[in-house]
Amino acid sequence: MAAFVLIHGAFMGGWVWQRMASTLAGFGHDCLRPTLTGCGERSHLLRPEISLAWHVEDVAQALFHEDLERVVLVGHGYGSMIAAAVAHRHSGKVAGVVHLDGVLPERGKSFSQMCGRAAPGRGDGGDWLIPPPTAESLGVSCRELGRWLSVRLQPFPRACLEDAYAYGDRDRQLPGVFLRTTARDDRPAKSQAARAALSSMPVVELPLGPLPMITSPGRLAQALSSLALEMRPSEPPTPRRRARPVRCKARGQEPEADTS
Repeated sequence: MAAFVLIHGAFMGGWVWQRMASTLAGFGHDCLRPTLTGCGERSHLLRPEISLAWHVEDVAQALFHEDLERVVLVGHGYGSMIAAAVAHRHSGKVAGVVHLDGVLPERGKSFSQMCGRAAPGRGDGGDWLIPPPTAESLGVSCRELGRWLSVRLQPFPRACLEDAYAYGDRDRQLPGVFLRTTARDDRPAKSQAARAALSSMPVVELPLGPLPMITSPGRLAQALSSLALEMRPSEPPTPRRRARPVRCKARGQEPEADTS
């Protein structure tokens, strides 16, 4: 089975994948859903110097510390830029990339430029932060779900959306899919899907509606599970031996390797 690393978009956190990750786990997949610095349960770390590169490092460190290999990176929205950058930096650890309603980053261009729209300002002296959108503006019509979502959406650092993408394109040498799930007439999403098709990247359209990881978690999980199977290499790499912990015989003695 596959190992998924689910990368959330702006204003959100790893919490957005909770329901879908549970479904993927039920299919037998492993899931890691890191929260980027300043977001979700890490919102207490929000500060002006957080950048796109900072968030790329968040995910890169997660790959290392969790001993992950041959992962499928799933990036939603802004998270698709993070997925592409991590795949470029650590292509040997990545089996494939899924751009979920995201962008195909271009060196020297920001997320805002790729989407064709400027990030709004606050006008209250805190211009380094962008206020969160409303649940209604994201297309969530269910009142109960909208309330649940609204209290979790948080301000997001402007620099992350306006930083120029400074990475190469080794990610394009890996299996990749552009997965468009919004049923709305979203011009940026259409434009990015067209770019993917022109670059010979498969484009899969699933009319699941906005934020499918919380509105249609089962159907999205099934789609990702199928895509992951297609991304598996024909000959799986030799598994890397995990380092074993050490045990100390007694206080003041040298540690003894755990051979159990």
